[in-house]
Amino acid sequence: MARNTAAPEIYVARSTGVIKIDGKVVTYTAGQTRVRAGHPLLKAVPAKFKPLDLHYDLEDATATPGRKRGA
Repeated sequence: MARNTAAPEIYVARSTGVIKIDGKVVTYTAGQTRVRAGHPLLKAVPAKFKPLDLHYDLEDATATPGRKRGA
């Protein structure tokens, strides 16, 4: 399986917490909250997030003519 070696663009929360950003209360949840690089939440608490590790399947949806799909 190929691994993306480019800089991460999406981050996921390591822990659950609450923070106030620009006067608004923002809640983040471990393993669920995802933010893009440069997001105000990521800038406010970078240690609370880690790069999201994406895995891409490389399988054809259907067989091409003359070729059978693997079992």
